[in-house]
Amino acid sequence: MLTLRRMRPALLILLLASTCPGRAGDFLSPFPSGAAVGVFSLLEENDKFSFSNKDRYYTQGLRMVVNHENGFYAALTQEINTPADTVNANPPLDDLPYSAALYFSYGHGRVLDRGGRRDVLLVWELQFGVVGPAAGGPTIQNSVHRLIGVPTMPGWQTQQPNEFVANLNWDFRKRFDLPGARPGLRDLILRSGVQLGTIRTEVIFGGQARWGKGLERSWGNATIRQSPAFDPVDRLRGDLSAPLVAAWFFVDAQVQVVVSNYATDGSNFRATRGVNREPVVGQLGFGYSFQFHHFAATLYSTLRSHEFQAQQSLHGVGGIKLDLLF
Repeated sequence: MLTLRRMRPALLILLLASTCPGRAGDFLSPFPSGAAVGVFSLLEENDKFSFSNKDRYYTQGLRMVVNHENGFYAALTQEINTPADTVNANPPLDDLPYSAALYFSYGHGRVLDRGGRRDVLLVWELQFGVVGPAAGGPTIQNSVHRLIGVPTMPGWQTQQPNEFVANLNWDFRKRFDLPGARPGLRDLILRSGVQLGTIRTEVIFGGQARWGKGLERSWGNATIRQSPAFDPVDRLRGDLSAPLVAAWFFVDAQVQVVVSNYATDGSNFRATRGVNREPVVGQLGFGYSFQFHHFAATLYSTLRSHEFQAQQSLHGVGGIKLDLLF
């Protein structure tokens, strides 16, 4: 039965959608003025890229993003989740349910105009899509497994049913140059965010320290589930033909206060499998990012604390992000 608690995230989306910024007068585009720049990004996350090296829990994420020069962007994202027991056709009820999500994102990122200082970024994002068989989880995962000669997972018939989902997200980032370093060589980006809806409802606090060259051209690196799709390679300072090199190492930490999560809670409208989620989840990560001219690449790995009470172990994913400037 549909309850008020289940309806609340969706209702709040409708109320808050009208608060999304509509005028550009008080903000600057995150791309330098005069640079006709767009960014196409492809991001793949998988637990096979991490120290875990096992298909379990949040096991796969794929995102394609197009950022426009005026700060608007659009993205398509797929997430896949499996239990730790991927052998049995009927996994234990206290294990994470099989689920997949496929959703479209549209949003805008702007730099606050602070007397010529470009050190504050504000982002809003609307997401809508589907959770369930229509998201294509078993088709993608089992097809890849057959291709590489890995056993398929027989438990996908227990996945969550088809269900429309939507979210409204905000993200705030503030950049600080660390003491004792020349600007652009060492910095700290603090961030906070709110995700509100039937995909996830949570509050996020985090920070990322970076060491390298050309830091002022970027707003840090972020994972698929805990940040908006807006993550531009904000690195052009003039004509596209100018040679540009930027590279840095980074370490990242964040904490999430989780109110709801489709992957642990199950259906919002029907009685389905679900587990007792942890109310607070932490994540640590590190990686390396490099850009030359029109192309950029980022490699990273993360490790997360337990997301539900019966979880067997810590879990991590690794990620590969490729960006093409045009």
